[in-house]
Amino acid sequence: MDDYIGRNIKFLCDRYSLSQDEFGAKFGLKKSVIGTYVRGISHPKIDTIQKICSEYQLSMDDFVNHDLSDKYTGHTPASGMQKVMEEVAVYKAENAALLKTIEAQRDTIEAMRVTIDTLLKR
Repeated sequence: MDDYIGRNIKFLCDRYSLSQDEFGAKFGLKKSVIGTYVRGISHPKIDTIQKICSEYQLSMDDFVNHDLSDKYTGHTPASGMQKVMEEVAVYKAENAALLKTIEAQRDTIEAMRVTIDTLLKR
């Protein structure tokens, strides 16, 4: 799973022309702490994430699970597109397997109905 929190903090600093020190000051954090987030060494506490999302009007899902630079610049790198294509292929395979499972369960249910009907007629 990709870690977007540090990348997104760096993106927000760049986008709003803030130093890590200025960014941290907005949330009562030191520059060194922001640096650990940007480098992926540690992550902010949930209340800090909520404050960041509130300040920049972001959903927590976007901030934690998505690269904001892709979303706000309209840019999807080739490697990102490859990853999307791989995920689509996995989804299609999983979907096909689930549909087969559902069909098998329907067949089992129908067989059980026949068995029950037969037993009830006795």
